[in-house]
Amino acid sequence: MKFQTSTLHIGKFQDLAIAPVLMAALEKMKITKPTAIQSQALPVSLQGSDVIAIAQTGSGKTLAYALSLLTTLNKKPQSRALVLAPSREMAQQIYKVFLELCAEMPVSVCLAIGGTTGSKQSNQLKKNPRLIIATPGRMNDHLATNKLLLQGVEIVVIDEADRMLDMGFAPQLKSIQNTLRGPRQTLMFSASFGHNVEAIAQLFLHPKAFMIRSEKAEAPVSSLSQKVLFLDRKMKLDRLLDELNATKNGVIVFTGSQDSCEEVGNYLKEYGFSTDLIHGGLTQGQRNRVVREFREGEIRILVATDLLARGLDIPHVEHVVNFDLPFQAEDFLHRIGRTARAGRRGTAITFVTPSDTRMYHKIKPYLQGAKEEKVDPQFSFIDRSKKFESKKRPSSKRKR
Repeated sequence: MKFQTSTLHIGKFQDLAIAPVLMAALEKMKITKPTAIQSQALPVSLQGSDVIAIAQTGSGKTLAYALSLLTTLNKKPQSRALVLAPSREMAQQIYKVFLELCAEMPVSVCLAIGGTTGSKQSNQLKKNPRLIIATPGRMNDHLATNKLLLQGVEIVVIDEADRMLDMGFAPQLKSIQNTLRGPRQTLMFSASFGHNVEAIAQLFLHPKAFMIRSEKAEAPVSSLSQKVLFLDRKMKLDRLLDELNATKNGVIVFTGSQDSCEEVGNYLKEYGFSTDLIHGGLTQGQRNRVVREFREGEIRILVATDLLARGLDIPHVEHVVNFDLPFQAEDFLHRIGRTARAGRRGTAITFVTPSDTRMYHKIKPYLQGAKEEKVDPQFSFIDRSKKFESKKRPSSKRKR
């Protein structure tokens, strides 16, 4: 799929035809200057064009599409919009941003996610809210009983598009796309671009869509400091204590599985840290409580799986610890993007063990400029390829 490029660029929000009520909301939120992706994407999206924007996590993507979407809804009282996000936590955060922005606007907003009362959502959706923020799975659940829920939707936003197919949302997205009728504008936002994102783009975007790519897309922000620690697996818990004792303010510790999350979370609680844990095995109510307490500073350290690698924006997070490496390199970029957001400074610490050979080399492009330390003087990577080859090699001599 070929995309158009744009040279449009604005230096301040006042250069755009944004409704005064939105300008007042920005002022109340103490947002005075557009970020790079906002200054590039807003002029194009406000013209009504389809856009796919690739930008660093933490660069202000939500506001880049929210201002455009709400401006259109303000101008066209009969129009409606749909915002799709890959996780409940991310959808909830987007919902909060929109509530702040449209507090003084006649725009009804409905949040449709799993883990909450379906009947309450159904009743809200029957009133045809002008803006629906949803996860694809729950949106499809509602569409199964009411195919007209998206009638009149003229704007569709797909946030964190690079995660949608990874999480198995392709069938749901196709179903949603088949339900939509009439002309519409589609805005896609993502931290990276690959075949999975292009597949969604072909499904939703107009052939003459614009691609906006920030100068340093798919790279960590410059305000992030990184440190890589090479150590044996048995050293990780003790070293984690040392690193946490040297920190202040909010910390997210990322683990690779629910079991690891439980182990690390309980270990830190035993040592008296103000901490809690979150993973997909908890109920939505439990997850909401943990995120709320972390956001409000009731707990300082949050141990999490990659459930929280994307979308979570909590200003006081100054440190991210990658206790385990992720299963996908893109998730590493999103993990470290939980700190150093919106121009603030932050630090990411990554533990690497001998068995992490393959994933370490995949995330290495995101570790440019990182300080390296051999905690284990005997550290060396395990070359699994040679082990595999030796097992496959026949013991007898070749026949000639």
